[in-house]
Amino acid sequence: MNNGISGLKNIIWALAIVLSLAALLIGLIVTMVLRYSGDNQDGTMYLEGSSSSLEDDFLANGIDAGQSSSGGVLELPSSQDTGLEYLFNLTFLCDNSFSAVNSFGANFGSTASSQVWLPAGGSLAAANASSTTIIYPQDGTEKTPGDAASVYEPSRLVIYLGADQLSGTSAESFTSGYTALVQAIQSSSPSTKIICCTIGSVTAAYAGSDGLSHELISQANEWIRQVCASTGVYYADLASILNDDDGYLLAECASADGKSISSAGINAVMDYFRMHGI
Repeated sequence: MNNGISGLKNIIWALAIVLSLAALLIGLIVTMVLRYSGDNQDGTMYLEGSSSSLEDDFLANGIDAGQSSSGGVLELPSSQDTGLEYLFNLTFLCDNSFSAVNSFGANFGSTASSQVWLPAGGSLAAANASSTTIIYPQDGTEKTPGDAASVYEPSRLVIYLGADQLSGTSAESFTSGYTALVQAIQSSSPSTKIICCTIGSVTAAYAGSDGLSHELISQANEWIRQVCASTGVYYADLASILNDDDGYLLAECASADGKSISSAGINAVMDYFRMHGI
């Protein structure tokens, strides 16, 4: 009889121990769950050292991939000083109003110069820019911008055009022509980073026969912005550097004709690119 009672007591003690251990285990699990939720309220799991990204890599070098502003435009980002070598390795597709960039290297006593593609016929209107030929500096031949990009494959191409024949150009023909130009270059040289620039205005005293005015150029600059948004290329607002608060080309940035960019204006633009590297 005593042996039976003793055995029953042992069973009861064993059950009690098992239940206690189970309660302790449940308590530990609940504590761990509540603590994890408290530390990570956003519900995201983080692994140590896993926060790096392409953007972090760019920022580590003082150069990033660009920043999107309202309207989906990819603006050139601020960066550390990229140096003269960066500037000398830029390629420019521009009309004659920006041709002073051709002698930029001489300002530093250097024979090095950026690659500059200027119109063969003297005019580079946005509406037909993709089919207009430029003088290819390497051999002096005439090539369309797309063909030149296919041969040269520039790492970064800066486009500065839009004032030529502007007074007789509609918004549709301007944007469609400019878009065709950008797409031709994208197709010919997919790795090229394209930077499309707003353009400088005319001086307040300008009275040229081409009908240019600061109102027309301001309108064209908005069209350029639209092209950048639709094609996904970089947008550089050079007009904010070259023009005054009333929308006219600054006197110190203007050549004698009242619409071309002077060497001082080119220097200001290059200073901008030097601190906005991609």
